[in-house]
Amino acid sequence: MKLNLAALAVAVSVLTAVDSHAYTVAGWIPPWNGSALTSLQQNAGAMHEANPVWYGLGADGSITKNWNAENATWRAAMAGLQILPTIQNVAGGRFDPSLVVNLIATSEGRERHAEAIAQLVAVNAYDGIDIDYERVPTTSRSDFTAFVTRLAGKLHAAGKKLSVTVYAKTSDQQNWNGPGSQDWAAIGAAADSVKIMAYDYSWSTSAPGPIAPLAWIDSVAAYAESVIPASKIIMGLPFYGYDWDGTIGRGIDYAQAMSLAATHGATISRDPNGEPTFAYSGHTVYFQDATSYAKKIETLRQKHPSIGGFTHWAQGQEDPAIWNVIRSGANSGTSPATPVPAADFQIDGPAAVSVMQGRSLAAEYRMIAINGFSGVATVSVQAPGGLTATPSASTVSPASPVTLTIGVSRKTAPGTHAVTVRFTSGGGIVRELTTGVVVQPAPKGKTHSAGR
Repeated sequence: MKLNLAALAVAVSVLTAVDSHAYTVAGWIPPWNGSALTSLQQNAGAMHEANPVWYGLGADGSITKNWNAENATWRAAMAGLQILPTIQNVAGGRFDPSLVVNLIATSEGRERHAEAIAQLVAVNAYDGIDIDYERVPTTSRSDFTAFVTRLAGKLHAAGKKLSVTVYAKTSDQQNWNGPGSQDWAAIGAAADSVKIMAYDYSWSTSAPGPIAPLAWIDSVAAYAESVIPASKIIMGLPFYGYDWDGTIGRGIDYAQAMSLAATHGATISRDPNGEPTFAYSGHTVYFQDATSYAKKIETLRQKHPSIGGFTHWAQGQEDPAIWNVIRSGANSGTSPATPVPAADFQIDGPAAVSVMQGRSLAAEYRMIAINGFSGVATVSVQAPGGLTATPSASTVSPASPVTLTIGVSRKTAPGTHAVTVRFTSGGGIVRELTTGVVVQPAPKGKTHSAGR
């Protein structure tokens, strides 16, 4: 049921900035999720920086270790990467703003806390630290700025780096507790990188909706560039989704979302931002896959080519095919000073459909034009035994989608089968998209019209 990323080969240039620099690729690594280690072991070569979430704060303001922190196996998987562990104001499983308020309220307190962090970095031979202090009240804004500035000075004197994680916002007027405590201009002046959490536009207690809509992340990046040096801006993108029951959402990863869709026979569609979504039994699900990720990257690359790079919450939750998008451009060198973007396209269609034995359904596939592509492509389909897949036309253009009629034999085994749609343009561009066809068993004693 995983999308075939040949359909996303447009991303060959996606992560290569057009102002002659390569993007930094980082990731927050939750040590409590074994899938994060697997992802790290498989994909560290496509990354530059690791942010293992190893530290929290004690009630007395001391730095505490999260479960699995400093694990030698995990650290070995980060070999070759810049390691800037993340420290959060988490105690008892939740963000506690009072811990930070008390730590940084005085010059002496800021000095002690900054020194403790600097010593942590030095003793463990880290490359720096990532500060993720959340829900800090707006009244502590000047204290937080003073703390970041002092910590940056200590780290820089030792040749170490400071990363500061901040809430997404589109102006400094968004000054409620949390984002209001974070003076982006001052933080950007002191830190080496500013990681912006450009996700949770729709969140666990909101109405269902996209996690990171394109227009919003564009606005967040535009504000960031107005106050932070572009090279220091690291846009944080989601790997996760939510399953809402009304306005109560639980976080889910890519594998969980795909399993839910298959279990409930749900058809996965896409919202205008490219985020996959489906409904089942009164629930609404939005999640991320390689196509939605590529759309976010392409939006930022086109409109904000000078930003420093991308990071992700959280490693281990992703569609594995996202790494094909990242590898296609993350480690590229420089680009021409005045590049001419190539006309290209990708395929948009269902990631998964559900069909009963002996029945058929129609699924629509369309060509998404990129950089002004206006050509025509021939359509071909590959289907396994027991399935038929007949396109409504032999060619497709951006203005005319093609409908694929997928038929399932009564003898086809229940389970997931892959149907691959290929568009080939006269210019030699070949794109593919694989749809997972979930075959459901037919009721006993029933006959149907399709298949043999």
